[in-house]
Amino acid sequence: MGPTPRNHGLVALVTLGLQVLGLAAAGESVARPEPAVLAAREPAVEARGVSDAARPSTDIQDKLRRSVKHEAESAAQAALQAAKNGPSKPSKKMLPLAGKPGDVRLVCVRTNVIERSRWIVPNFPIPPFTVWNKWLDAHPFVTHCALDWMDEQGAWWHTELRSFHQWPACHRVGQGEFRATGATTYGIFILPGRSEPESYAVLVDEKINADYHEIVAIAREYGRKDKRSGEPGTGGTGERNVGLGGPAWRPSCNSNTYISYILRRLGLECPVPEGAIGWERVPHFPYSSDTDMHQK
Repeated sequence: MGPTPRNHGLVALVTLGLQVLGLAAAGESVARPEPAVLAAREPAVEARGVSDAARPSTDIQDKLRRSVKHEAESAAQAALQAAKNGPSKPSKKMLPLAGKPGDVRLVCVRTNVIERSRWIVPNFPIPPFTVWNKWLDAHPFVTHCALDWMDEQGAWWHTELRSFHQWPACHRVGQGEFRATGATTYGIFILPGRSEPESYAVLVDEKINADYHEIVAIAREYGRKDKRSGEPGTGGTGERNVGLGGPAWRPSCNSNTYISYILRRLGLECPVPEGAIGWERVPHFPYSSDTDMHQK
């Protein structure tokens, strides 16, 4: 189901913002005035509250005003330049490559991607923006989870949910939409190499008892989209993907939800990693069930 003409522009704006968010490494936020700017403003404010005799001379006041104005203009110029330059990614650091074929590892990384990308969601006083902004304000730091494994040839791979265009399409094995629009928002990726924690703290990098072949199979099922609504076999209750795409994206249904879903399907019970918002959410596949149309 696609967006109607009257909300098409709004959906496009939302989708653009969602694709950058995805709980992925994103751009730096627009620069704010440095502490020096704020400190320079305080004497000017205090001067207004003292007697004429105690006030600095006109020359000093003029110099102070020019200094504050200069600092403010510099800060504004820096903010404008930062916006023009666009997003920049933090420096990368690598996880250890030691291991043996068949090893599977759960990786959880602390990230401030939401704080750095906060400006993407507009402050519109209507749902869902009001709800999203409240949620984003409450979660400046979050945890992003992925699964890594080594195949029989000794090569590392990993899977995670990311924004649709963040990685090459050749590594995308599934996709999902923004709720109630039909607009594609995220992708399910199986990528070569270990997860990339960038410059953030690695909270978990532990070996788990799992068969990576089963992980690959579930990963490909989670966001599989090779059927159209109403085709034979697309009925169901929404508990599994039947070929119409993954569950609807929202801030609290993300890569953590995806990884937790895989582990539950494997019969593994893992405690909620610190800050892993969405871990305990049970995903529903509304775009993958036509319960009212077919029961096959």
